[in-house]
Amino acid sequence: MKVRHSKGNSLKVAIGIDSADSLYGGCTTHALYRIFKRLYVKGFIDRLLDYPLLIRLNPAVPGKTRGNGAVALKLEVSENVAPDLLIEEVTDEVTSYVSRALGDVSKVGVAIVFGDPDNILYDIYLKALTDFVHLDYVKAVIDRVKGVMLPLGLSRGCVGALAAIGWRGTRCTYELLVYRHPLNAGKTERSVDVERLRSLDLIPEYTTFCSYDHENERDVSVPKGPDPILLGIRGLDPEKLVGTLSYLRFKEPIEGWIIFKTNQATGDHMIPRASVELKPFRTGCVAGRVEEVSVMVGGDVLLSVDDGYGRLRVVVFKETGLTRYASLLRRGDVVRFCGVVKAWSSLEPVLHVEYIEILDLATSYLRMNPKCPKCGKRMKSAGKGKGYKCPSCGFRSSNLTPETRILPRELSPGVYLPSCGSAKHLSIPEQLPIAGVDCVFREPRHVSDFYGL
Repeated sequence: MKVRHSKGNSLKVAIGIDSADSLYGGCTTHALYRIFKRLYVKGFIDRLLDYPLLIRLNPAVPGKTRGNGAVALKLEVSENVAPDLLIEEVTDEVTSYVSRALGDVSKVGVAIVFGDPDNILYDIYLKALTDFVHLDYVKAVIDRVKGVMLPLGLSRGCVGALAAIGWRGTRCTYELLVYRHPLNAGKTERSVDVERLRSLDLIPEYTTFCSYDHENERDVSVPKGPDPILLGIRGLDPEKLVGTLSYLRFKEPIEGWIIFKTNQATGDHMIPRASVELKPFRTGCVAGRVEEVSVMVGGDVLLSVDDGYGRLRVVVFKETGLTRYASLLRRGDVVRFCGVVKAWSSLEPVLHVEYIEILDLATSYLRMNPKCPKCGKRMKSAGKGKGYKCPSCGFRSSNLTPETRILPRELSPGVYLPSCGSAKHLSIPEQLPIAGVDCVFREPRHVSDFYGL
């Protein structure tokens, strides 16, 4: 397929990448950083159409990469740049990057779309976010979309690459990723000012969140593996994220940094479903009546929920921090459970809960014998059909009825979210009780507003 520039106009291009990392190092976001740097330095980029995109996909699918994230770059290239040359520059950078990271090039997904991405790519995003995507589905979709090229062929990575291009979120968050100097590549220890990191989220002007897990005293924004990321700071305002660079005071040299627009902490994967739709490898929310509650050895909570279409088993793991609430649920409570579905050894689908919304609490009653009308002591049964007798003064009566008292509940209706340390990438954490912010692209005055060489 030949692609030409419109007369007198730059050419719109979307580049999607997935699975450019490996167990030995590398990171898909870093691969896009390198591509961006290469295209920028060589003068290919005429204008950015959006922030670089970091898209987290369905965390339940098998064979996913470490963070199950894909990336995309949407831009206009200069008129003097031939499309074939652009494709060559991108694929050369990706393949050399993956080779250096000891990854498998055959699994890498590279998608390049010339022109405006078709709305049908958004369907790939939604499916990759909430379900398992078969490659036959991808092939059928791209056969219907003009301007799509897969220069490294069709692979599992193409699912994420196309999904990243297809995302057009109305709600989003942002993440500043700082990359280590190549001399530190492969090392697992990082030199970060933890005290600065611990206080970052407490400074309102930065609008950051989950930089540090105060509940468990963990620096969750600092990776522990051999990947090239020094740290990642999440926030609600990209311009304010840039300000954290001077505050954090890096203790080791860096290669550079970049700000991504993301679907992290938006809960986008939690779509409403009936219990019969919650098959393995799907995400979603089901609302129903609690039928059974049992606390398992170790503290995990297993529940049975009836939503009117059938019964579904639901598990709340202790690591989420939500078992303190789930263990207090009772039969008759109406609750919305959100999470991912996995098949247990019985092959029965079980919903692994990420957060809970209590819609209505059942009323619990305590039934007690009446008090003696003469001395005020609590009476006892005088025998079946014989009424009550007072053990203190001996008064008897067959006309008194039991007292009924409503028991207080330790729970109240509302949304219960996981802590920063246990929240998945897509989940809304307890520290951020809103699903991101409205996504608005404010074109930077200069590339350095969101990108550090």
